[in-house]
Amino acid sequence: MKRLFFLMIFATVFFQAQEIEDLQEGYFFSESSKNFFRVDIKKPYDYYKVNSCADDSQFVRAQFEGGDAAFNRELFRYISAYVDREIYVVNGTFFLQMDIDKQGKVTGLNVIPKVENSEGFLRDLKFAVRKIKKNWTPSKCNDVPVDSKIRIKLNFVTESIDV
Repeated sequence: MKRLFFLMIFATVFFQAQEIEDLQEGYFFSESSKNFFRVDIKKPYDYYKVNSCADDSQFVRAQFEGGDAAFNRELFRYISAYVDREIYVVNGTFFLQMDIDKQGKVTGLNVIPKVENSEGFLRDLKFAVRKIKKNWTPSKCNDVPVDSKIRIKLNFVTESIDV
């Protein structure tokens, strides 16, 4: 009877942990000695259908190896590694625009909006995205690989303290 009781307690604690994890999906936190850094990577991503693909054609959007959640984890990992939280205090929404070619490689990368004195931050953010080595499965129009564009919304919140 005691074993059954402990098993039920363990099961309820485990299931509660799963719910909390699901609620935090898309929010990534990182902290240093002075800054608390949060990036909210919004889903779903914006996918642009290729102009050459007619409305009656079968269009399949580009997919990251492992899915969107895997891309979010990789993106945050590299943002945490290469965007210096000691220098930048970033608050607001940015859009990461990527071009995916027919081979599944990221060929074009742009970050908007351009704000005053943000050149270093935008350069570091682009560098972090380029460090992701996994390929994408390219978009397909009637089972033929085509170039495509993706836009990802990133909301940055940084809380800074003076030491």
